Amino acid sequence: MAKATFDVKTEATRAFYAGVGANDLAVEVVRDFVATAQKSVTQIDLDPKTLRDQAVTVVTARRKAIEARVAELLNDNTAAYGDLVSRGQSLVGRIRKQESTVATTTSAKTTVAKAKSTKTQAAKTAAARKASAKKVTPATKKKATATKSSAKATATAATKTATNAVDALVDAAQKVGD
Repeated sequence: MAKATFDVKTEATRAFYAGVGANDLAVEVVRDFVATAQKSVTQIDLDPKTLRDQAVTVVTARRKAIEARVAELLNDNTAAYGDLVSRGQSLVGRIRKQESTVATTTSAKTTVAKAKSTKTQAAKTAAARKASAKKVTPATKKKATATKSSAKATATAATKTATNAVDALVDAAQKVGD
């Protein structure tokens, strides 16, 4: 499978060129419109009634042409947007179903559960120490050891989650553009 590469400089340059191209197209459309309008102006009869009738005809024709073009563009944009949405949904679905993403989700839930347990144990240890007037008793020592063990298990689970997340990210990156 080909590796997908993403070069920020290249993509930024492409976006810049796309913007320049869009502006160039806009200027071209405006120039064509101005040239057409200038031709129309030279053909105008200077009689007020004739001027009004010609203006109504020209404006009506332009309005209809613009409405038709806008409708066409809206349909094109709606179709393109719909295609992009479908493509994005498909990609996200494939990424969510991949084995590495499922493993990451599972290990993240385990990490959260272990972190909650560690928090509870730490609170109990603190309460036991406070109750024993800050003297270390065998009971508080046992609670502290349990808290330390729980914290270590939480750290191990978090490391596993991070490793799974990296694997999921690499797998997801390979799916982009398929």
